[in-house]
Amino acid sequence: MIRPKYFFGETFSGLKRNFLMCFTAITTVAITLFIVGLFSIVVYDIQSVMSSIERQVELAVYLEDNISEELKEYIGNEIKSWDETGEVKYISKEKAMEKFKEQMEGSSILKEIQGNPLPASFEIRLTDSKKVDQVALRFLDRDGNYIKGVDEVVYGKSYVSKLFSITAVIGTITFLIIIVLVLSTIVLIFNTIRLSIHARRKEVEVMKLVGATNWFVRTPFLFEGFFEGFAGSVISVVALYFMSNFLIIKGERAIVDTMHIKELAVLGSSNAIIYIYAAILVAGGLIGILSSGFALKRYLKV
Repeated sequence: MIRPKYFFGETFSGLKRNFLMCFTAITTVAITLFIVGLFSIVVYDIQSVMSSIERQVELAVYLEDNISEELKEYIGNEIKSWDETGEVKYISKEKAMEKFKEQMEGSSILKEIQGNPLPASFEIRLTDSKKVDQVALRFLDRDGNYIKGVDEVVYGKSYVSKLFSITAVIGTITFLIIIVLVLSTIVLIFNTIRLSIHARRKEVEVMKLVGATNWFVRTPFLFEGFFEGFAGSVISVVALYFMSNFLIIKGERAIVDTMHIKELAVLGSSNAIIYIYAAILVAGGLIGILSSGFALKRYLKV
């Protein structure tokens, strides 16, 4: 027979017995999950910025001045036929000069330019920016020279490589930090439940003698661990809510105003912050139950 009143009573009785340890566990869970949530928001925003920059990675294929119309058309059609090609723009010499004049308006350098030295080009945006090196190599022949009709291919090779490396490193470091924080929290709740088991060992022995089932004995300890984990997660969500609304949101507004990125955690349209809050609440409860389960298996022989 399920007796919720008894289980809750025993749970809070255990919390009172080890108040200091329980308070420490709840506080540690709150701090840990707050840091995890804060990292999640920051990393999500960084990834959004990186993804936005990656989507802007383009190849500029500059053509030779004496290229024939047939060869230019052939190169353009070949580029469009590749699976990696997203959008292709042809920029004529005249259009390139117009753009240059707009960018350098008011500069004395325009007076020094005679004629139109700028080449025509194809600007290529890829469906997968990570394949930019692979696409760039297609404009080289076996000897490493540019194919006929192509004068140069520019896409910021070192910049692109560093960008992808930074993205990977940020993800790895964040994952490791989160793992360490979660493990430390599990250990603390584990020790809290261990002390609770030790304090009630005689009571447990009596319960077993009068025929109490294993689950009847274990349930209050599981509730205690769940309460500690969930209470800590609620505190962390409240703290994170105020932090995000009074501090993080200011940083995101600056990013939106500067880079026009719409996929941020708090200001974005993906409800990422709601998912982060929900994940923290679920994680808190799970951490508490898992910690209790480990402690019960190790120290409660029923």
